[in-house]
Amino acid sequence: MDSKTASSAAAEGIALCLQVLIPSLFPFLVLTKLLTSSSISRWCERRIGPMVRKLFGLPPDGAIPLVLGAIGGYPTGARVTADLYVSGYLDRQSAERLLAFTSNAGPAFFFGMIGGILGGPKIAAVLYAIHLLSAIITGFLLRCRSVCRSTGRMHCGPAHCSQSLVQAVQSSMKAMGLICGYVVLFQVITAFLQKALGLWMPDLIQIVLSGILELTSGCCHLMEVESAGFRYCMASGFLAFGGICVYLQTHAVIAYSGLRGTYYLFGKILQASIAVLLTWGTMVLFPDLLPREVAVSHPIISSHSGLLRSTGLITGISMLAFILWCWSLQKKAGKQKVSGV
Repeated sequence: MDSKTASSAAAEGIALCLQVLIPSLFPFLVLTKLLTSSSISRWCERRIGPMVRKLFGLPPDGAIPLVLGAIGGYPTGARVTADLYVSGYLDRQSAERLLAFTSNAGPAFFFGMIGGILGGPKIAAVLYAIHLLSAIITGFLLRCRSVCRSTGRMHCGPAHCSQSLVQAVQSSMKAMGLICGYVVLFQVITAFLQKALGLWMPDLIQIVLSGILELTSGCCHLMEVESAGFRYCMASGFLAFGGICVYLQTHAVIAYSGLRGTYYLFGKILQASIAVLLTWGTMVLFPDLLPREVAVSHPIISSHSGLLRSTGLITGISMLAFILWCWSLQKKAGKQKVSGV
């Protein structure tokens, strides 16, 4: 074993966790834990639930993982699905189907990181739209033949606001530790593979291998690809698949629930294939949306500030919504108490 390569890669993995993953993902892990049982979840069930039932053959409760998974980033959707299953709001069949397409990359990663690499917020927005569309198509193709049934209903009250925050932080810290551990491990694995195969393997294949293994590392190497078209397609494929590292992270955060992720890997491969095809089709039919002549950011570290700004904005809005919800519940409880007297 080459200790210098291992220590250098591990240091890069730790820096990646401290500079990118923890500030961009940890707030969403806490928020999604809080929002899952809030009135926002009931709003999603009422507004988006009918679409979830028609498109995917799943109960309306599946709207919450779909929405939170789209804004929280990997592996938020999987964690929300596992929480709902453990709490009795989803049956096993519904939860296994949801895992296949509701855990996705979030807007903070797209606009903060991918936009910085590939040429700006417009390109990030187009790729994010393709990402979400590929997830919806995947869910439709994997839909239940008969509508799955919900096993319960969500309840929330004033007491829950004050009691859930500590639990949310504790469970999110545990999940964050697992995620960072896998990232550091895969940074080391990738470094050794690149050192062993780099002498004879083409650079493009090395970048593809890096993205298949670990999402963030693979996206960081996109700036080394000369063709803008290849960069777009590779970015879509990496982001939709998530990488083997995210696959293991997902299994780690759902392990407590007993879910096996039966459709997860197949769903992510299918979603990645659809995303690449949609990206290629967009470049052919709408070349103005994904221009071929775009300079990439260099170095990649410059995009971290954009990622943190995007994360801060989305987290702030979500936290404000949660605070307003708690305030409304407390106010409602006070009125009920007065009227009861």
